[in-house]
Amino acid sequence: MPIDIDALLALERECFEVDAQSRNSLAYLLSRANADTYVIGDGEVILAYVMLLYRRNSRVARVYSIAVAATARGQGLAARLLIHAETSAGARGATIIRAEARQSNRGSRALFAAAGYREIGALPGYYAGGEDGVRLEKSLV
Repeated sequence: MPIDIDALLALERECFEVDAQSRNSLAYLLSRANADTYVIGDGEVILAYVMLLYRRNSRVARVYSIAVAATARGQGLAARLLIHAETSAGARGATIIRAEARQSNRGSRALFAAAGYREIGALPGYYAGGEDGVRLEKSLV
């Protein structure tokens, strides 16, 4: 079933004030990129989503984005999506999965830590506004 780009864009804008994807970027990622996107919805509203990116000839998958609507937080949706993403990445041959998070995003970092990700590097000035990030990684084998 196709993903409603307007619903996905609304969730992006709710969750990422500074770093939200544009409509054109989402359209590309959904239709032409080497990517998988999984959503949890309620009717026509997307409550949560995760997007994975893959590189050709690489066994490393990347959690490009994961987001949960404010009204749906605390229900384990992000953890469920992350497990699904890891399973899907493994099925596509990935042996490692990586992600990035803002240094200040304690919720995201806790999600990844609880799922077995290790913080493997600092990303100085990685985000808009110059905020630092952290790179996270998990072995899938």
